[in-house]
Amino acid sequence: MVVLRQRLSATLLLAFALGTTAIISGCSMPQDDPVEQTIPTDSNQWQKKLGDTFEQLPEADRSLLSRYMLRMKLSDAYESGAMPRTTIKQALIQQREYERLHPNNPTGEKSPVVANQQKGTINAQTYPVALLPVKTSDSDSLNQVKMQFILSNHGTVPIESFKGDLMMKDAKLTKGKRFNVPLTQFDNPIVPEQSGKLIIESSIEDINVMRAIKNSQNVSVEILKGTLTLTDGQKIEFAEKLVK
Repeated sequence: MVVLRQRLSATLLLAFALGTTAIISGCSMPQDDPVEQTIPTDSNQWQKKLGDTFEQLPEADRSLLSRYMLRMKLSDAYESGAMPRTTIKQALIQQREYERLHPNNPTGEKSPVVANQQKGTINAQTYPVALLPVKTSDSDSLNQVKMQFILSNHGTVPIESFKGDLMMKDAKLTKGKRFNVPLTQFDNPIVPEQSGKLIIESSIEDINVMRAIKNSQNVSVEILKGTLTLTDGQKIEFAEKLVK
């Protein structure tokens, strides 16, 4: 009994000493920023790993993070543990952007029929493409033309490379013009809110297409299909829509 008391006393003294040290050094040692905590890729670990961190967040961020987690659960994004590592800060940024685009559906609850269509819309808005005007003449219609497209990054991770097909549309064209972009590695990854160039050589046989690319303010361009690779290893896939 005496030994037990001695051990208990020693334990309490140690706890008190550690607590005193924490109080004394608390003013000089900054606490870890909760938003820098990484979200486990296994959703079954969220409660265990993020419980204390969750309570440190402001109420508005807790609500936003809860909607992000619910959205991920509904999409099964974390079910297999295959999602890239994401910090709470990145999750909050992504969720704010998602809710800006989908104010009436913040958790992404959707029917399976439109799931892929919505995903494609988000990708297109996050990584838009535009055409730079081409300086040429109508007589060059059968020649190789240098095309320059601008790829913008409205995501949260830099873009490392792109490969795929682009579709150019214009009201004056009866059908869109398809352009193939070979694998393009960006020497300097396209950081968030910046743009990079996709440059190709293409044979333009339609005089109306030639006129459209010379006067590109009414031209729209979208990624028809392809793969966009981010610097963290994540691959954004663009699937071509089936036309009935």
